[in-house]
Amino acid sequence: MPADGAKRESSSTFVRQSRAGARSVRVPVNVVPLLMAADGSLYDDDFYAWTQEQAELLRRGPAAANRLDIELIAEEIEDLGKSELHAAQSLCEHIIEHLLKLEYSGLDEPASHWRHEITEWRLQLEKKLSRSIVAKLDLLARYRSALRLLRYFEGDAPGLIGRVPAECPYSIDQIIGSGDEDWFPAPRAPAS
Repeated sequence: MPADGAKRESSSTFVRQSRAGARSVRVPVNVVPLLMAADGSLYDDDFYAWTQEQAELLRRGPAAANRLDIELIAEEIEDLGKSELHAAQSLCEHIIEHLLKLEYSGLDEPASHWRHEITEWRLQLEKKLSRSIVAKLDLLARYRSALRLLRYFEGDAPGLIGRVPAECPYSIDQIIGSGDEDWFPAPRAPAS
């Protein structure tokens, strides 16, 4: 913001969730690079610029160590890891939901679309998986979430929830779809 605190009409609004809560800042576009918090950090005002600055300081090594926001860097790194984990968990939930639709809905028409989506999500998941993320996927919790998603489909396939098993019928390898060829369950005929 200009030193005199004046507001300008040609400004943009930037919102960044800080540890203290959401903060909306109206900033003239030509002033964005000059923004700095009272402690000299861009963290709350321009998160992207802060990340670039902190990365550069880390690259400089010990000479720039006294200017690093150690606590905020640690929090952001943790948040990035959690974000990757949550994205992988969400992809697993959608894959499980669609595997259940393929196997238990008794519907033929959207099956090709579901297979396509499963394949797409598996490709996305493959980019996010690491040993530590696989270890934290918590298949039981992913299955419970998939069942919640599946309930919205009950109108299109009456009785679907009653046909699916109480426990996840798929292994982590089946969900992830390891290998060159994607695995899909064979459809089951609905009980008459």
